[in-house]
Order: sequence, then C-alpha cells, then structure tokens
Amino acid sequence: MSFSAIIGFLSGIATMIVRFMGWLHDKNLVESGKAQQRLEDLRGQIHDVQIAMAAREAVRADILTNDGKLPVNDPFRRD
Repeated sequence: MSFSAIIGFLSGIATMIVRFMGWLHDKNLVESGKAQQRLEDLRGQIHDVQIAMAAREAVRADILTNDGKLPVNDPFRRD
C-alpha cells in the first residue's frame, strides 16, 4: 500500500468523523430546542394554575365573609 493511498484513506475517515460530529451537533441543537419549548410550555401552565388558585382563594375568602352567598361582583354570573 502506498503512502498516498494511506493518506487518502485517513482523509476519508476524518471526513466521515467530521460529518458525524456535525450531525450529532445538529441533533443536540434540535433536542435542546424541544426541551426549551417544553420548559416554556410548563412555565405557562404553572402561571395559569397560579391564576386559577388565586381566583379560587379569592372566592373562598368572599364566601367566608358573605356567609356562603355568591360574590356580588362575580364575573361569571349570567344575568
């Protein structure tokens, strides 16, 4: 086997390794983006739950102060 054949073979292997590493890098970027989106979605859900819990506590406090009557300024009342 000649020296130039060995160099060509090693060059081909190095090219394959570089392409494989680039593919892994791109795959990790995609997975990182998906994880970031999931995190943002969960933060939004937590915020929505906090709002719902605050509303529930406000209704409970109003019920305790008004002897179980509906709140006067109930935004969900239909009349």
